Amino acid sequence: MRNLSNKNLIETKTLECEVRGCITMCDFNEIKTVIEQDWGKLDESPELVIFFKNNYDLRLKINKHGCSLILKKTIDKKIGIRKEAELKFKLNQIPNAINFLNQLGNKQGLFSYCHRFNGSKNNQNISIKFNTRIGDLFEIEQMVEKKSDYKKIHCKLTKLVAKYGLKIWSQQIYQQIIEKSWKNVMPEPLLKNNTLHPLIKKIVSEINKGNKSKKGAATSIASILKQRSNDYSALEYKFKKKSLTDLLSCNHSKINNYNERVSIIIPSYNSINTLKLTLKSLELQKLHPKQKSLIEVIVIDDGSIDGTENMLKKQNLTLNLRYIKQNNLGRVYARNLGASMAQGKILIFIDSDIVLENHFLNEHILRHHYLENIVLLGFKQNISATDEFIQKFLKNKNQIPDITKDFRFEKTVKKSWLRMHRHVRHVNVRNVKIIKESNNLKNFGKDRILGVWDLPSIIVTNAISLKKDAFFKVGGFNLQFKGWGMEDTFLGACLIAANNYVIPCFSTGVFHIKHPNRSGSQLKKFTEFNRNVLVYLDLINKPLNKVFKQPPA
Repeated sequence: MRNLSNKNLIETKTLECEVRGCITMCDFNEIKTVIEQDWGKLDESPELVIFFKNNYDLRLKINKHGCSLILKKTIDKKIGIRKEAELKFKLNQIPNAINFLNQLGNKQGLFSYCHRFNGSKNNQNISIKFNTRIGDLFEIEQMVEKKSDYKKIHCKLTKLVAKYGLKIWSQQIYQQIIEKSWKNVMPEPLLKNNTLHPLIKKIVSEINKGNKSKKGAATSIASILKQRSNDYSALEYKFKKKSLTDLLSCNHSKINNYNERVSIIIPSYNSINTLKLTLKSLELQKLHPKQKSLIEVIVIDDGSIDGTENMLKKQNLTLNLRYIKQNNLGRVYARNLGASMAQGKILIFIDSDIVLENHFLNEHILRHHYLENIVLLGFKQNISATDEFIQKFLKNKNQIPDITKDFRFEKTVKKSWLRMHRHVRHVNVRNVKIIKESNNLKNFGKDRILGVWDLPSIIVTNAISLKKDAFFKVGGFNLQFKGWGMEDTFLGACLIAANNYVIPCFSTGVFHIKHPNRSGSQLKKFTEFNRNVLVYLDLINKPLNKVFKQPPA
């Protein structure tokens, strides 16, 4: 401590009560004005937190205000009560702080980098963090004088979160997320050859430069969609040259080791019976053994009460399966959580009522291996739970879905749909063959309408693949869509606006097992859909920097 100035402060705080949950950049921009009415103008800064694995909870936090060494002590793990002490340094004292840590034997730590918005009042604090290891999240905390007051304060913070239209994680779910997110992360040295870790250098450089102005202030998604072509002919040529396979081939490709890390994300809610079949279809995938070892399956249980967790424990699966249970927040939250925990470069979203044809993964991985900036569509055939297919599938007999049964090959637009599909113009009540009429989607850009569909609205995430970077660049699924419908369409609009091509994958497909409605009546679904259409129209007309985390150039 001898080389620290007298201005370093050791600040001991009382008990800490926290609530937290997930958020997107778009949600944040939507409620930022309301938050700032309560908290004043939010402070914005990149932030690096380095955690140290010891018998005590010690961390080093660096942002534009300086550097803090924080020691936390858990009083009650079940509900998350902690005490906290803080030792503060100036930004130019980072070497002193690291030297002090070294003297304590803390030479390696776990690095977590994010961009943070922060507000404080009285003894409360709000933080909104983007790009953390567990995704984008908010935290609201308050210091509590007595443990007996904790429950009352927690209730108060929960009501505040509800005011902003957000949802919190339970303490149990949060601990599970943290443990699984950091499970395979190894500590790194703070100093290497007497040089600071690159992330420490990076944050100091960013703070010194100051925040750059964001791009895309005047441009909206809607205006980009009017100009954006989906003609991927150049990618066809590139793919054929590199893989010796036609991009739009209807035949299975050679099974090879592409050495790609892949994460398959499955949201599940009370779908124990169909989920078993989904997982079995993943077990039966035709893949090179080394490639199969690089695939993880992430099941996000959205508060099921049908015994899903016990069923998964009893299954004798060879899959690299990760199971996370969240409180019942909805599939948008579930998919975002799964993506934030994914270790793969390629994300494949499927639903818990989907059965994949045996070559599905190989076909999608092959295309992502050679091409960037693509969103691959999987096509489905609807079947019933009593279908003959199920019996054959259970006997390990590979079944080939008739992908031409998918609505994107042929569908008749009904007059009754016109009031629902208000997000498109010039609707045609007729038999529509999207794939044929758009030349395999190449002529389906520039805001073209076929029936009640434009290019974003044919992107359905029950069987789809894309790059993880592309998903997070647009902020993932938007949490403003409540209930049924339009969240897929908005994700599609964002991905197209961010320079991704939408490409059909004809060489494989999936079966969709029809089941009773799990989310309420048809009337409820239509009501939710109509509300979400209005949300969609509002979002696509906002400036890009109000929607994207990283607006496209």
